[in-house]
Amino acid sequence: MQKQNYGYLIIILFSILTFFISPLEVLAYSGTAYDEARAGAGSAPDNLGLDSGMFTKADFSQYGGGFNSANLVDENAKSKAAGGGDSRAILMTSQPSQVGAIWSNLEGGNYVDITKKQTMSMWMYFGPKKHTDGKDFGDGMAFVLQKSSDGANAIAHDGSSIGTGESLGAWGVDDNVDTSTTAGIAATAIQNSWAMEFDTHTNNDSTPGAAAYFDSAVSGQHIAYAYPGDPDTYVKKTKNGLFPFTSDKYYYGMNHQGTKQVDLHDGTWHHLTVTWDPVKFQATCVFNDKNPDGSIGTNPVEIDVPSVKAAEFGGYDNLSDHKLRWGFTATTGSAYEANLIAFESIPSSVEGDATPSITDTTQQKEVTSNGTVNSNDQLAIKYNLKYDSGRDKWSNINAQLVLPENVTYQTGNSSDVIGSVDYGDGQDSEPIYASELTGTNTLDHVLKRNLDSSDRGGPTMATITINGVANNVTTNTDVASVRSTIDSDTLIKDVDMLPFTILKSKPINLVLDKNNISVNPNKSAPITGTVSYVDGTAVKNSDMTVHTNLNGTDLDNFKMSDDDASGNLNFEIPADKLTEDTNILKVYVTDPNGNKTTTSTVKISKRGALALKVDEYSFGSINQVASSILIPRKGDWKIVVDDSREKDSNPWYLSAGTDGLYDSGTKFNGNVIYKNANGIEKILNDSSNTMIASGSKTQDGEQVTNVSQMWNDSEGLLLRSNGSNASGNYSGEMNWVLSDTI
Repeated sequence: MQKQNYGYLIIILFSILTFFISPLEVLAYSGTAYDEARAGAGSAPDNLGLDSGMFTKADFSQYGGGFNSANLVDENAKSKAAGGGDSRAILMTSQPSQVGAIWSNLEGGNYVDITKKQTMSMWMYFGPKKHTDGKDFGDGMAFVLQKSSDGANAIAHDGSSIGTGESLGAWGVDDNVDTSTTAGIAATAIQNSWAMEFDTHTNNDSTPGAAAYFDSAVSGQHIAYAYPGDPDTYVKKTKNGLFPFTSDKYYYGMNHQGTKQVDLHDGTWHHLTVTWDPVKFQATCVFNDKNPDGSIGTNPVEIDVPSVKAAEFGGYDNLSDHKLRWGFTATTGSAYEANLIAFESIPSSVEGDATPSITDTTQQKEVTSNGTVNSNDQLAIKYNLKYDSGRDKWSNINAQLVLPENVTYQTGNSSDVIGSVDYGDGQDSEPIYASELTGTNTLDHVLKRNLDSSDRGGPTMATITINGVANNVTTNTDVASVRSTIDSDTLIKDVDMLPFTILKSKPINLVLDKNNISVNPNKSAPITGTVSYVDGTAVKNSDMTVHTNLNGTDLDNFKMSDDDASGNLNFEIPADKLTEDTNILKVYVTDPNGNKTTTSTVKISKRGALALKVDEYSFGSINQVASSILIPRKGDWKIVVDDSREKDSNPWYLSAGTDGLYDSGTKFNGNVIYKNANGIEKILNDSSNTMIASGSKTQDGEQVTNVSQMWNDSEGLLLRSNGSNASGNYSGEMNWVLSDTI
């Protein structure tokens, strides 16, 4: 910050002062200053634009007719009064010896409500890295919350002398060498206020009256905060006089709080987010949290301000309406710079929030930051929008989404629905189509409804969900956080999706010993089977969780027992749970990483049932022949019918079918046949099964029939070769049907 004493200009400028004071919006620039201001305004990142009714330009006439340099300007740094277009930014200063102050229009509804969460996000510009004319930069800007009796005309001043240079228009005015107390300096600052300065000029001149010593305890460009009207903000310094000829003279330093060294005038727009916490009565400021291209800032500067004392704003009585005016002040001395501000969120217009979440629908869990999902898991990527407060609707919301990588969102059909927007008010959700994808992981969707307060009819929230599938990765793969933008007419919000890791695929198999079980009344149903990793990794039973659902109701999950052999599944369904004559049990198993088996189904019949168990079976080996031969079964086949039905139940019938045997796609030249005791052969096919055995329930309790033992070596299921076959191993699938009706 810098102070320029320009009292000697009074006579020179007197004749043209009325020209500058009357048409406040008409700006006159030097060529270099204008070019720099225009370059800044023209490079402003995406922002809301400005409604002139939202801000009030301070009137300095009560301070001796000073000129307020602040103006709403277009992308060419021109105000509408000077022929400019739509306002895109506030130009605070651009030339030497300027003071600018602009305040929220409290009467028009633009203020900070200290009883609610409030967020102000904006872009700030401090000029290029170097002036083309080689001159110095100065002095910077201050963001101010205030409850001053001067209201929208607040500016630091000592009588009719407005604070310039190091004052930044907010801190006390130190140009009077006779001011002997810190209270005297504090009285010239903006009263009942808190300010955060963005200082581009180091002031460390100890000459009394130079008003250039506030930065004696800091160096370089910096951010800091303090209370302008608090005497403790200032440090008294004395230059002793020579009594009785000269008196002591006074000058002042400043107690900066939360000081952070930063580069400000570098030709780049800087992002600032200020959040008011009504519970803690505290402001949190984050600088450089976002790059001009919208990406996440790599070196954000966060400043946590301790709880603000009500006394600093004039006490609780002065805060009875719960409203703080907010705004910016800026100054230049002999040095200059283009100071610009552009807004992304104004809490009195719309205060809203946008937060990310990820649901792993396969594992039925919420994914935490840096959490894990499995390959091929179904994921729901969510953006949760919530309207909190404001005078306006959150309107024309355009979700410009950058979705996590290594997730597939499209199945190939552009008309597929890949997501939805749910407004939480019972109305139908709106679909999001694959055609809205603008890349493999980018999507634009304009919400069909606005968000608003509930007393104005809402809806107050919207959940945007995009469904995808985690890619099948061969190594654990980190998925980085990506930033999406929720753009609109009244609020711009960034959403940083949670980072997570996709674990490499590790499939698990579950094979149950029986899929049909019959139990006597008041008897539990034993369930046994085998759990194994496809890659052969040993199974630690106590790591495996068994999930069961009986007749549509989930039962309590439990761990497999280490008392059983590795991979052996062994549990019972209690008799009192078997409430139906025929009960359907669904079973699957998961490991600690969420790998999951397919779901197996078991039919449990209480009053007895038919059950079939067929072990592996094969036919004998033969040498290649040119004529038709009959190939016998190899080994002892076990085709077992377990009949636990009541005695004298309907006869059972066993039939079989197959589409043949193959070796790597080559069909065996022949057929599986069934040959009865009379020597009649029937070819098994896949269009209709062939009956191969039948039996009756002739006794109480369980009756077991080994069908294969009913055949001699030349009967039953055999393989008929129709001629020459290439050597190889031929295999196929057999379809078995056991029933008690023909």
